[in-house]
Amino acid sequence: MFVNMATGGAASYSSCSASVLGPQDNGVQPADNAVLECRLCVEVFRCQGDKVPRLLYCGHTLCHQCLTRLTLHGRALLCPFDRQPTEIGDSGVWGLKKNFALLELLEKLQYSQKIPLKIFSEEALAREKELAIACDENEMHTAVLYCTTCGTHLCLECSDITHATRTLARHKRVALSEKPRENPKCSYHPMHLVEFTCLEDECKMSPLMCYICKDYGRHVRHKHALLETEAESVRSSIISAVQHIKSFGEEVSESAHKLASVIQQIEGGMTVVQSDGVTSTQQVPGTAEQARSKIKEYFNELHQNLNRQELAALTTVDTHIREKLCMLRQQQEDMAILLGQVSSVCHQCEVTLQQDDTKVVLAKHEVNSLLDTIQKQQQQFSELPDQLPLDPTIPITFTRDNRVHIGPKMEMRVVTLGLDDAGKTSILFKLKQNEFIQTIPTIGFNVETVEYKNLKFTIWDVGGQHKIRPLWKHYYFNTQAVIYVVDSSNKERLQEAYNELAKLVQEKELREASLLIFANKQDLEMCVSIEELTEQFSLFKLCCNRSWHIQACDAKSGYGLHDGLEWLSRQMVATGSPEFI
Repeated sequence: MFVNMATGGAASYSSCSASVLGPQDNGVQPADNAVLECRLCVEVFRCQGDKVPRLLYCGHTLCHQCLTRLTLHGRALLCPFDRQPTEIGDSGVWGLKKNFALLELLEKLQYSQKIPLKIFSEEALAREKELAIACDENEMHTAVLYCTTCGTHLCLECSDITHATRTLARHKRVALSEKPRENPKCSYHPMHLVEFTCLEDECKMSPLMCYICKDYGRHVRHKHALLETEAESVRSSIISAVQHIKSFGEEVSESAHKLASVIQQIEGGMTVVQSDGVTSTQQVPGTAEQARSKIKEYFNELHQNLNRQELAALTTVDTHIREKLCMLRQQQEDMAILLGQVSSVCHQCEVTLQQDDTKVVLAKHEVNSLLDTIQKQQQQFSELPDQLPLDPTIPITFTRDNRVHIGPKMEMRVVTLGLDDAGKTSILFKLKQNEFIQTIPTIGFNVETVEYKNLKFTIWDVGGQHKIRPLWKHYYFNTQAVIYVVDSSNKERLQEAYNELAKLVQEKELREASLLIFANKQDLEMCVSIEELTEQFSLFKLCCNRSWHIQACDAKSGYGLHDGLEWLSRQMVATGSPEFI
């Protein structure tokens, strides 16, 4: 802020110098200074900064900023109005003289429009003193003013004394808090201010320089820029970074808000409900509580099903026990009757033996008849032990759906399918007779019973020739498992085998059937591994939602066949099911 002192005298200046720190009115209107604007950028000249007016040799005046933007022609600038050259020294545009007449006119226009300011308030004085800057005239005093012309820090008293003359009274003095930014002095040339910044990577730790450093010193021929330009570029990058950071912060805040919303939805909480004009709070269950409720509901239903299955299993066992005991007791009664008859015959024979010869001879026919009856019953009894249920154990097997099977063997219907020459019949006879038989193509079907642990597999081997494949569907009814045999050594027919398997898994009648894939002929060198076969057939996708297993095997040696039967038995029988009780 400039202070206009039209009249001399220390007393009148004192009040004005004090007024600069009071409440201010920055009221110079740009329209009033329109006559003092640069003709190139059409902006008003200023007393300091980039808009300082400077003279060219031809007499035209341009602002400092516009001069720095003109193109150099050797060591001269061409006037944009009359193309007259102006020689530029080593200091560049800074060496051109200022238009002091224009500056003085500008100051007068500013002074003439200043409104009288209020006296410096005590609060403002205390605020400026908190900066704790010593007065340049008297170090015992605390400065509250800064003279922009002299470049000195002054207290009120020293300001009145040093600027008492009419010339010095025109100096612009501002509050310390409004002190304009000053470029620091060059560390290598203390007499000169820092005006440029070096753009070379090797100087990025110490980029500041004066014009001597730029033209003659350590930054000669280095890329450089004006300090103000580089500072503005840095400010722009910082502003852009801050905007990016704020945008990132908003994204983080939005994500945090979404997380809080998700947490609230999971945990649930209280909500306000209005009903018939009455406001009340109501507990809203979250998704966590809903998940717990679903689990409880599922396991409650599972417990109910298990209880029903348990009751059905106990009923089945009780019926079996009752029938078995009834049969055993009936046989026990029959044996008691037989024993009574045997005892009666023995007693009658003993009585006959004690009689005289006449009666013995007469009783011969009757005794022979009794002995024949006993002999027939003895013959029947000798055959009875094989039929008597003398084993007290009750064989029980649990299926995977928690049903109870009572008996020594649980039957399972299995259909063996595959292309011709895949080895279906060879696998069947290897399981049945434990020997490898070189077979001919199957015309129709083969059926054999194979026992494994407490299971009896009824295996239907259906021919795989192309004309027989449409007949496969007649064997699907009541099938519990399908064995699909693939010749892993015949790579040319793998695609054909895949196509038939894809049709097979789409059959509705086989939807609940377990699928066992035998990769046969693994003893041959050119065979495909089960890993490659699984990937080539896309079995995880093809057999989705189905119980399936692929097993490497060799019909000649029997390798892998019983492993396949073991998997089938686990599909039929519940895990951990006892074989006998």
